[in-house]
Amino acid sequence: MHIHILGPVEIMSGGTPIRIRRRKQRLLLALLAARVNQLVPVSRIISALWEEDTPVAVRNQIHVHVSAVRRALTASTGEPAALETTQTGYILHSPPVVVDVERFEDAAAAGERALAAGRLTEAFTSFRTALGVWRGIPLDGLGGRFAESETARLEERRLLVLQRRLDTELALGRHAELVSELAGLLNPYPLHEGLRRRYMLALYRTGRAADALAAYRAGRRLLNDELGIEPSAELREMELAILRGVPARQLVVEAVPAAGRESVSTRTGWSPPARPRQLPHGVAHFEGRRAELARLDALCARDRSRVTVVVSGPAGIGKTALCAHWAHRAAEEFPDGELYLDLRGSSPDPVGPAAALAHVLRALGMPPERIPSDVAEAAADYRSLLASARMLIVLDDAATSAQVRPLLPGTRSCQTMVTSRNTLDDLVARDGAEPIRLGALSRSDARNLLTSIVGERRTAAEPAAVDDLVAICEQQPIALRVVAVQLTGRRELGIARFVAELLATDLKPGSDARAVGPCAQSR
Repeated sequence: MHIHILGPVEIMSGGTPIRIRRRKQRLLLALLAARVNQLVPVSRIISALWEEDTPVAVRNQIHVHVSAVRRALTASTGEPAALETTQTGYILHSPPVVVDVERFEDAAAAGERALAAGRLTEAFTSFRTALGVWRGIPLDGLGGRFAESETARLEERRLLVLQRRLDTELALGRHAELVSELAGLLNPYPLHEGLRRRYMLALYRTGRAADALAAYRAGRRLLNDELGIEPSAELREMELAILRGVPARQLVVEAVPAAGRESVSTRTGWSPPARPRQLPHGVAHFEGRRAELARLDALCARDRSRVTVVVSGPAGIGKTALCAHWAHRAAEEFPDGELYLDLRGSSPDPVGPAAALAHVLRALGMPPERIPSDVAEAAADYRSLLASARMLIVLDDAATSAQVRPLLPGTRSCQTMVTSRNTLDDLVARDGAEPIRLGALSRSDARNLLTSIVGERRTAAEPAAVDDLVAICEQQPIALRVVAVQLTGRRELGIARFVAELLATDLKPGSDARAVGPCAQSR
């Protein structure tokens, strides 16, 4: 039994469509299928189906729609377990169902593996198979914010795989066959500079230098008229190379490897460096957060598609510490490395998308002079580089969903962790991120943290004073660490005396970031 969302949403059983008449039920099926084998929380279902217009008895209505979808699935498979109900949401399992998005991604990943090994014909066949799964506009006819966002994401993914197929064919010397196809692709995507570069290259390789230059001039006029901008450095490089008569075989748009590791570039011939290992040091004396660590383990299990996780909470609550601790523990799950970027979202000068993309592209080996100035194009290069990678991306201290979105990989082979003082609800609702909200440590974990730094002998001797200090610090990790470090530097001072000094100076949590309190300047 097959579920299709790469076109009109439908269930097919033995070649026969099973009708789901109501729009919200088709929307629910699309949401579950787009997150196949992943938990879809009830909150996300509410956001997708009703947006801001949530009915009073929303849980009952969800149950009605889920029951209808389950009946359709059961009629096809005879297995009600295809759609599992949990305490917090629902999971669509594959098998027994087969979702076209999975078939698309599996074939695309096979193409990337073949390409990395230099098996160009096999790579071309896999990319063509992946694109052949598509039947039209994803989620066609559904409408609404979720459908529009998911359609845009899937269309972007299709375009990336299409470009990989085109680059493989160019590497195979099929430029003559591609000229007409690329000309046709510029009709729906007239401002897509990557496709225009490929079109220029195909023309140039077939001896049509004048037509290639005419294609550049047409693109330049469009960019000027529609957007008021000049062509990117990459498009100008292609024009200049053609004007200079650089041998056609020396020009490429995407570097396709002859063998060995994948090498992807929108320019010429560079290869990614050794795997980046950018994680910050794990926090010493990490205590508590067992439930959050268990949830991260479950969300990021090896046999699941990777998800984006948003860890939110106030300053000093330990968001970065939790992510770093889990990431070091799970490092072997990400053989292609880790990227880390401080977005400075809580500062007056947050990192913009262009600077953020330049940072990660440099980390992935792209020469600085070849990083696109256009944000959309830089983001496309970034997603191309990560297309088949198994990598962890940590985006620390994000201010908004918009700051994060260009840095999300296009496939689910990479794991993304975002920390923020804000909940980034839009990233959860539109992009399927999983939220983890951090609060204060438990009293027991707070005491253990103090003990691990100050020493058991001192804390065991003054348990009441330790409890007072935990209360003053409001069980917040950064505050506890600050006072613990101060105590270790004053070994002659008892904990009770230290507490008395704090109270005597009327120093309350958050009143001095250098001393103690949840407002200490740490994420």
